[in-house]
Parts: sequence; C-alpha cells; structure tokens
Amino acid sequence: MYTNTLSFGLDPDIEALRDLVRRFAQEKIAPIAAEIDRANEFPAHLWAELGALGLLGITADPEFGGSGMGYLAHVVAVEEISRASASVG
Repeated sequence: MYTNTLSFGLDPDIEALRDLVRRFAQEKIAPIAAEIDRANEFPAHLWAELGALGLLGITADPEFGGSGMGYLAHVVAVEEISRASASVG
C-alpha cells in the first residue's frame, strides 16, 4: 500500500511569520500604497517598523544580529508585503 509521507506545507514558524507580516502589511502599508506609488519614494518610517519585526535581518545569522530564518522566510515575508504594495515588496 502506498503511503504519502511528504509534507509540502510550511513550517509552523513560517506560517506564524506569514500571519504577522500579512497583518503588518495590511495595517501599515496597504493604506499608504497609492501615495508610495505617487511619490515614488520609500517611506522612511517603515524601516524602523520592518526592523522591529526582525524582517531586515531575516536571513542573517543571529550572531550578526539577524533572525536566522533563512530564504524561505524572506520570500514569504516579501510575498505578503508585495500583496499590500508591489513598490514596497
């Protein structure tokens, strides 16, 4: 009998990251997305907020001040940010 033991779902940590970034993007980025496009400038205040979430160093090792979550986490975070604003993501 054939048994499928492969799982193609995301790790619970990555799913939690996706939820966190999705909420952030919808609350903080989506409301200003049109203005970001009009001004063609990245809002400086977002740097601090992205840093506070640990997104700026998401692929960097903790010994260097990063989150150490890897490139899958990076892609998931950028995907969620891009849903709110392709210019920011």
